[in-house]
Amino acid sequence: MKIFTTFRRSSLRPVVGIGNFDGCHLGHRRILAAVMATAGAEGTGGVITFRNHTRLGPPGKASRLLTTTRQRMDFFREIGLGACWLVDFNRNLSSLPPDEFIDRILVGKLGIRGICVGEGFRFGAARAGSVELLEKRGRGKGFLVRRIPSVRVGGREVRSSLIREEVAAGRLGEANRLLGHPYCLTGRVVKGWGRGRKLGYPTANFFPEQLLPAPGVYAALVGAGFEPRPGLLYLGRRPTYPASRPPPLIAEAHIFDWSGGLGRRRVKVYLLKRLREDIKFENEQLLVSRMKEDERQARYLLGGGKRQTAGIVG
Repeated sequence: MKIFTTFRRSSLRPVVGIGNFDGCHLGHRRILAAVMATAGAEGTGGVITFRNHTRLGPPGKASRLLTTTRQRMDFFREIGLGACWLVDFNRNLSSLPPDEFIDRILVGKLGIRGICVGEGFRFGAARAGSVELLEKRGRGKGFLVRRIPSVRVGGREVRSSLIREEVAAGRLGEANRLLGHPYCLTGRVVKGWGRGRKLGYPTANFFPEQLLPAPGVYAALVGAGFEPRPGLLYLGRRPTYPASRPPPLIAEAHIFDWSGGLGRRRVKVYLLKRLREDIKFENEQLLVSRMKEDERQARYLLGGGKRQTAGIVG
């Protein structure tokens, strides 16, 4: 896949999708499948997306995104897109009137022969551009516009904002249904206190790069340069261990039946289900007892983990 960081003149004549594509959820997949089908085997399917989300504003200390740029790029490659325009959503671009965006960017620079967008797609300054405008201008400029119906799951329209609500509440089963794949946290392993190893549950500690789910313990699949293996993820502040000041919220991943070290590797942790909240225990014996129960539940749920990895975005 060719990645362009500016809108420069191209001879590709692509069919494109456009949007944030945060989460790479079922709705996004439908749009990009239409892009690929419209482009055909001999054409170029492409995507226009942004380094910074167009509506969430600048990132703070904690991410509000479901997927990192790296995850989105990997997903685009995996589905076979031939080109990606990864650009900054800056003042110049956001203030461009819809007609000018069509004339200068879509037609003048990219020379598109088609575009696939969702039913409620808006673009241009003040989000004034609509699908109807694209269709009207497409007839005059010679490019095809395909309006892709929304995806609904359980009567609800699949939207990134809805998935964020489910993730933040710890409802990973529902979030994963809307995503079409397990929610994935990534990050680089950092040195911890070693308490998990002393308790019989060695963990790889990391600070997730995505929106954090509710604190607690999750059944998970954990990968770090190898096929994801069944395990657990703890996300919390370790309330069982007193601290002079509130510790940072950290993720700790444990892999079942694994004795290797993960050093400074990047980990990918796919969350399947929240097993419980973050709990303060009176002593380590009670903590270990509950961790054994967490392990039992997770092993039963994961069933070896092989069936859970279809369609993952990590």
